Amino acid sequence: MKKPPLLLLHGICNNANLFAIEGHGLGHYLSRFFDIYPISYPLTEHRDQPWDFDFHLNQDMPLIWRQVCNEAGEKPFVFGYSMGGMLAMAAQAQGIIDAPAIVTAGAPFSFPRIPIYPPLMRAWVKIASLTGYRTVPVKLLARLLCIVFAAAAPPERMHDINLFRYLIKTATVNVPVETFIQALNWMRTRNFTDRSGTINYPDHFANIHTPVCLIYGSDDRIAPQRSVDVGYAAVSSPRKAIVGIPGGTHLSMTVGPQAAAISELARAWCCKSEEDED
Repeated sequence: MKKPPLLLLHGICNNANLFAIEGHGLGHYLSRFFDIYPISYPLTEHRDQPWDFDFHLNQDMPLIWRQVCNEAGEKPFVFGYSMGGMLAMAAQAQGIIDAPAIVTAGAPFSFPRIPIYPPLMRAWVKIASLTGYRTVPVKLLARLLCIVFAAAAPPERMHDINLFRYLIKTATVNVPVETFIQALNWMRTRNFTDRSGTINYPDHFANIHTPVCLIYGSDDRIAPQRSVDVGYAAVSSPRKAIVGIPGGTHLSMTVGPQAAAISELARAWCCKSEEDED
């Protein structure tokens, strides 16, 4: 039987290799139920431009949506991890995509206070302004963070640190400083806005009527339940759900048993008709 198509959207400093962990990653589990389309953005034709979230939303997403619809021969379901989930919801709200259902995992729609990230991001923005160097060496900074975390983390966090180290090698990408500037503004204001700060994206989620399932990890500091609740409360979808993954951190939900559980949720949400639901 033909599997339904599923567009996969990755996070802020990732590429589509996030879904390519062999044997026990999200892509592997989701491919049991869906014909998956993991797309890296910015698209090749855009990689010489200074992208940020708004660029992905307005320049990449229309092309990605058209490409996958053409290849699949139908509108795909959409699964977004972290910033990919933010993109999916904002694009649906803005009418850029028209997905029959959306599932997000670890996607924040407001922003908690995380002490370590804003100072690091501000430092690099300052360096960029002084030097004119416009690309943030995310891979190098991530390796330094990994060393710091490994030295200070309790033993139960070593799995996440090792996964972080693996993703640095396989799926992490350097980004323009504009990406950090927009993310820094989100953390400063704690709101999910456009780069000018005038458009608050969740204010437009009332335009979303398609089914949505928003998944969070109980131990996720980047996208805790309260930041996912903002998206859940804002959508007008008559069929919507918010689901917690016990013990899930921002990284652990991409691999292993938690990724398997998320793929089952995605299958149940996208492949079950409303009549079955009732």
